[in-house]
Amino acid sequence: MDLNVLRTFVAVCEYSGFSAAGERLGYTQSTVSSQIRQLEKELNVALFDRFYHRIVLTQEGSLVLRYARDVLTAQEKLMVALHHADEVTGDLHLAMSSSMCSRYFDDDFIDFQRSYPGIRLTITEAGTENMFSMLRKNEADLVFTLDTHIYEPDFEICAEKEEQVHFVAAAGNALEKSKTLSLAEIIDQPFAMTESMSYRRILDKLLAARSEAITPLIELGNPTQLCSLVSKSDMLTFLPDFITQAFVENGMLCRLPVTDCTVSVWTQLLIHKNKWRSPALQALIDFYRKRLEEDA
Repeated sequence: MDLNVLRTFVAVCEYSGFSAAGERLGYTQSTVSSQIRQLEKELNVALFDRFYHRIVLTQEGSLVLRYARDVLTAQEKLMVALHHADEVTGDLHLAMSSSMCSRYFDDDFIDFQRSYPGIRLTITEAGTENMFSMLRKNEADLVFTLDTHIYEPDFEICAEKEEQVHFVAAAGNALEKSKTLSLAEIIDQPFAMTESMSYRRILDKLLAARSEAITPLIELGNPTQLCSLVSKSDMLTFLPDFITQAFVENGMLCRLPVTDCTVSVWTQLLIHKNKWRSPALQALIDFYRKRLEEDA
């Protein structure tokens, strides 16, 4: 069985069409069609149902796709085993929030790049829905989400970690002395908030259920900048602990014990279930899976 034909078949599945697969692989549409017919003849099955200019995998096609990925992955692993890890190369595209980017693509990425200098990354900052759209269209290889716990049948969770979220204020703020606080006690304080992050949406929904709302004096997209601003003022903010950790440890911020507002979000590394994992992609998944496990 020709591995190039299997690659073409997988590409047709991942890019949802013969033309798109051909563009990706540098083949004409007729070449792609010919290779698919060759594979169908060899296996004596129909791989796709074709109707209204669309293709859908048959039951047999889905089975072949699973094994084709296994064959190609085994072949790639063999090539990697025969050569040094620093020869793993490839271009990868990730989508994530700015919070995830600042968290995992600083010192961590430098460690990863030292091990795999031939892997090149493009990172796009996006909201969760846009990330999902990119995954479905194969415009991103992986996404890092920071949101409520997500389960989608089309996506596979490669790694995940629960994150706690707290109200914070500058160290020395009068509220720091309180052993417990309620939302009612802080709702009228001046606030600086993120614009549309998942934890902000969760908080707004919780407040709306109580017929309350926070009207911030300023909204920023960069949570690290928000920490710096709050540490120099009397404003409060609401952020995941991993964002505020360094500021708390350095004595610049304090977490407030608001007992009637328990919020958590999840860091999740997601991939489309139909995505073929190249050695470069698997190396990135393995690296950040270990990183999240260390955090947990």
